[in-house]
Amino acid sequence: MEGEGWKKDQNPYVIFTCLKCKQYIYVKTTQKTKKCLRCGRQHKVALILNTREIVKGITKAVEMVKTRQHELAIKELGTTPEFRASDDFTVKSRPKKIFAIDNSSNDNDYSSKFTKMLQEISGSYTVFPFYVLEIMAENFDIPVSELKILVKVFQKKGILLRQDGSYKIQF
Repeated sequence: MEGEGWKKDQNPYVIFTCLKCKQYIYVKTTQKTKKCLRCGRQHKVALILNTREIVKGITKAVEMVKTRQHELAIKELGTTPEFRASDDFTVKSRPKKIFAIDNSSNDNDYSSKFTKMLQEISGSYTVFPFYVLEIMAENFDIPVSELKILVKVFQKKGILLRQDGSYKIQF
């Protein structure tokens, strides 16, 4: 058994974007389906096989996904994304508090949805990164364009505070 050693993975992998959240994903061409780790959507590999990029080996697949995701982040954000560890925001340990926000000056439906969203977030976190707002806004059907406006409005009202790149709800 002298010739035995590590075999390099040469399995073909398809690199594609999730049709729902646009996250880059890799999957073996022999698999039937692949579930997006971000949004949970199921993708049939047979439908994406002929239209996407194929690489050989898991290492190349992971590197390609990282590269594509980084390129997308730069395109969307205009700068290199800042990644934070879970230690960079704190989980709230006390019970959820309900707070009232005066929206009488703004009859916007998104404003009331955003208020409810902040109430829900305040029940879980004291400090959190922007992507928590993005994920929650998606769950509350608030478009990204409206989210950015609402964040600025609520910052001016003193309800949403930005500190060290994270956000905190002040009530």
